[in-house]
Amino acid sequence: MEFIYWLVAIILIVLIGYGAIMYLTRQQSNRIKEIDEKKQKAMAIPVADNLFTLKNMNLTGQTKRTYESWQATWQTITRFQYPEIEAALVSAEQYIQRMNFIKAKQAISQADQLIDETKSSVEKVNKALEKLLESAQENRKELEEIQERYNKIRKQLLAHSFTFGPAIETLEKNLNYMELDFTKFNSLTNEGDHMEAKEILSRIEQDLLVMEEVVEKIPELNEKIKTEYEEQVVDLKDGYQRLLDEKYIFEGVDVSAEIAAVEKEIQEAKDSIGLADINEAAKKMDKVERDIEAVYAIMEREMEAKDFVGRHTANLQKKMDHVLQSNRYVLLEIDRVSQNYFLNKNELGRAQEFEEQLLKENEALRYYEKMMKEHEISYSVVRDYYEKISQRLSEIDKEQSELVSNLSDLRNREKEIKDSIDLYELDMRNMKRTIEKYHLPGLPKVYLDLFFSVTDRIEDLASKLNRVKIDMDEIDAISKMCEEDIEMLDNQTQAIVDNAMLTEYMIQYANRYRHSHVEIENAINKALVLFHREYDYEGSLEAIRIPLNRVEAGAARKVEESYQEEKERRYY
Repeated sequence: MEFIYWLVAIILIVLIGYGAIMYLTRQQSNRIKEIDEKKQKAMAIPVADNLFTLKNMNLTGQTKRTYESWQATWQTITRFQYPEIEAALVSAEQYIQRMNFIKAKQAISQADQLIDETKSSVEKVNKALEKLLESAQENRKELEEIQERYNKIRKQLLAHSFTFGPAIETLEKNLNYMELDFTKFNSLTNEGDHMEAKEILSRIEQDLLVMEEVVEKIPELNEKIKTEYEEQVVDLKDGYQRLLDEKYIFEGVDVSAEIAAVEKEIQEAKDSIGLADINEAAKKMDKVERDIEAVYAIMEREMEAKDFVGRHTANLQKKMDHVLQSNRYVLLEIDRVSQNYFLNKNELGRAQEFEEQLLKENEALRYYEKMMKEHEISYSVVRDYYEKISQRLSEIDKEQSELVSNLSDLRNREKEIKDSIDLYELDMRNMKRTIEKYHLPGLPKVYLDLFFSVTDRIEDLASKLNRVKIDMDEIDAISKMCEEDIEMLDNQTQAIVDNAMLTEYMIQYANRYRHSHVEIENAINKALVLFHREYDYEGSLEAIRIPLNRVEAGAARKVEESYQEEKERRYY
């Protein structure tokens, strides 16, 4: 029984092995068949037919060299690459028969790679050969188109030669050169060198494009020179002569030379057109255009300047007379005000400087008017001067107004100071009454010194105001000091009153602790000494405040709040 099992197992293994062999054999045989079909397709590409056709075309020159190069490539393919593919496929079949499937697979892969490379090379060769075959036909077709364009240009030159002027000779010469290229093209084509012929045709194409542009542009350029530039030059000459007849003067520029330069530039542009160099002609014509505009601008500037001068001469003289008259009034006002006031801002010097400038410019203004009447100066120069002097007159007029305003302000400032003195004296009396109202035992020396010093300064201010001629800058300074001192004195007056009253309030409040706390007794006595003997009300307040707060926390603040409330009630 065991023997039967082993026999069945062996049969199964044999069957499986046989099946695997059949599968691999069939698979790799199919791959060989596929590769062979790819090879047949590559071999079906009509390279040989194209080579045969080209061989019978009697090729020469560059075309023949190209043909021979691709023929050599094809021979390499047929002699070496196709046999190598065939050998790889035969090896693969032999390996399959020997059941060496690994070697067979390697040979198949090699054959597959070779056929792909070979097919790519064959297609490349065939494409190049087809291009060579087509080149002759393409050249003929392109030649027809170019020949038609060429004939069109030649007809245009014949029919409209007058519109091209001197350039006609250059254009005819260029056409003759193109005729030579056509002849060379035909010669190369007849010889079978279609590639070289293609290069000649490309050159003709480029020359033709340039020729077409030149033929289109030259009549336009000639027309522009004739109808625009040359007519403008005539207009410039006529206009310039009219201005000279009207006695215009042109300073710093020779208009005749500028017009002559434009004429020379126009001739240079014509010469460039005559050589069919339209790019150079366009550059020169651009310059002609700019220079024509520049000459027009020169003449227009003088005409506009004449109009400006004509409209402003009378008004400017009136303005000059007005500012001169104003300056005389300023000088009179300075003389009048200087009888009563010291003038510290060089008012007289400034007015005299204005006078000097105005007289000088008035003389210059008359000089320019004289030069214009005698036609010895350009209107543009006069206009520049008018604009400059008009601005300066406006500046002087403004400064005169400010100066007169400052002079007038001196009397107002004097009146304000007099009114301020009355207020200062009233403030001093009010402060004195305030001190007397509280019947204080005396006043600190520092306070009295400041009080009497302020009183003396107010008296000094009043004395200086009563002089025949006063210095308002000095008086303003003294008045400012009086104002600052009075403010300081007022603050000190209020501080003395507050400290004195608070001291009394504190002592009254502290009396409740006088017999029970020795330090309060001592503090009250010290505060009374400072209050009645030394008039140190601030020190007296501090002498009682600190001990009172130690005995009763917050007592001093309570007294101060009570005092402030009572003070506010008195105020309202």
